[in-house]
Amino acid sequence: MKRGLWLILLLGFSALSFAPERAKADLDYLVGIGPRVAGSPAAAQAAEYLAQQARAAGYVTEFQSFSYTRSRDTGSSLSLGESRLEAFALSGSPGGSFEAVLQAVPGIGAAGDYDNLDVQGKIVVVRRGGIPFLEKARQAAARGALAIVVVNNEPGGVRGTYGATGPIPGVTVAGRDGEGLFARSGERVRLVVGSVLEQAQARNVIARRADSQAPGVVVGGHYDSVPGAPGANDNASGTVTALELARTLRSESWARDVWFVWFDGEEDGLWGSRNFVQAYPEWVRGLRAMINLDMVGVRASSALGIGGNPALLELLERSGVQFNDIGNSGGSDHTPFAQAGVPVLFFHWGIDPNYHQPTDTVADPQVMAETAGVVRLVLERILGR
Repeated sequence: MKRGLWLILLLGFSALSFAPERAKADLDYLVGIGPRVAGSPAAAQAAEYLAQQARAAGYVTEFQSFSYTRSRDTGSSLSLGESRLEAFALSGSPGGSFEAVLQAVPGIGAAGDYDNLDVQGKIVVVRRGGIPFLEKARQAAARGALAIVVVNNEPGGVRGTYGATGPIPGVTVAGRDGEGLFARSGERVRLVVGSVLEQAQARNVIARRADSQAPGVVVGGHYDSVPGAPGANDNASGTVTALELARTLRSESWARDVWFVWFDGEEDGLWGSRNFVQAYPEWVRGLRAMINLDMVGVRASSALGIGGNPALLELLERSGVQFNDIGNSGGSDHTPFAQAGVPVLFFHWGIDPNYHQPTDTVADPQVMAETAGVVRLVLERILGR
């Protein structure tokens, strides 16, 4: 987009009261309560805060409670001789202890990477990226692998999820530790996957205007974070951007049927958005769009990434918005809506170095304000003035 139009968009939105200082206060609160793991006291505190802030802005709020079974990592590791590497069990992974030969798989563990490889009964090691963890595990399992080790594509460690029950045990290891594993293919290793099953009690937070009986557009993002990560960018940034949008749109007549939903359990496999779609099929069928904000507080790429429905993307292009088309990216809360036939847009500034780390403590309200300006533009185009 031409710089002049971009400035007009931002200045126009700023005049409509997106308040960076208020957004910063919200961010500080959510980050300050610690990792918001679904079902934890911190997550419950975050949900209450969001509901209270939405009510203060003039919305009617309710909680959608649900439960699900998830796996929790009680301690995982990979040992080769005298070397022992810390590992993180993938959420949804079976647990147990395993001894077998390590087999390096070139690439990311896609189907073609297994050509001419015998992995039957072995523990395979692959690189992160390209395809979801679950697909990596399925490809390995289809060829008889006993378990899978995924080496992070950043120096640090990462916690991941299958998003379902995994076909074989799986862990991740830090990039700085795991890269050397590829040179040790053929050695015998011991893998401990400390997964145990537990019930998580979670809640979505729903906010609507009192004069709205059904949503026309849902704007939302997940408020939970992974264990050990305060989740400033992932995803207090999207959570707070949606909250500040709710405040600024409260008095707009055309935005009467914009509902705001903050999802729980995303990090364990999109549980909040799945449960919303399943619990409210009539509302979902009537939606004109779902807009998902996930990791919109750090400028991790050169332009805002937006993916989803082609007609909505074309609407943005016609409006002069410059963005990176990230296609039909999955892995976040727009996915269950898209699967139900709802036109979706996914707003995402990219993966920053603090992703799923204890250092995810900072997000930039100005970047969030830029994102919110584009979301508002989309809503105006969809719903009209």
